[in-house]
Amino acid sequence: MGRVAERLSTLTVTCTSPDGNITAELRAGEPRQLSFRPAAYESYTESALAHQLSRLGELLYVGHERAVRRVMDDVGLHRPTDPAEARDETQRRFLQELRKISATGKGPQGLVRFEVAGMASWHCEITTGTLHQLTEPEFVAEATAAGRELLRASRYEKALLKNEFYGARHAPPVKERIRRRAAG
Repeated sequence: MGRVAERLSTLTVTCTSPDGNITAELRAGEPRQLSFRPAAYESYTESALAHQLSRLGELLYVGHERAVRRVMDDVGLHRPTDPAEARDETQRRFLQELRKISATGKGPQGLVRFEVAGMASWHCEITTGTLHQLTEPEFVAEATAAGRELLRASRYEKALLKNEFYGARHAPPVKERIRRRAAG
């Protein structure tokens, strides 16, 4: 494994919700942990918890992107994220379109749903009655699965966009595997 790949495979980002009651962790870009402070889960309404999870998703994404950029900078690689930094017109257009990608992820029971636009604007919806229906560990599993599905769908959309702008980098069987993974 290369130096960058090795560092990215162990990259861990931990963030706390704006109200300080929820902590989440991403490891290697995958949701690994979601936890509540004692008695916090029971104190939320669905709308208040959805708001906190929306903001927490944004914080995790920004934290992860900054950590990836630090890794790349440490090894002397520059990965433009701003269209104004693009090397050429194709990359500029790609980075502009990347900001428009939208993706959705929902838990296995469909009770928690995340939506993102450009990965910058996160929105969470929690079905009314969910907090009374699910125990805290059940909710954590549902929300974590929704986050995992969202990230999988986002990676799939990004792969399709890369293919559109930079050509058929993947053979047809690889593209089919990407589609199947995104579908779950």
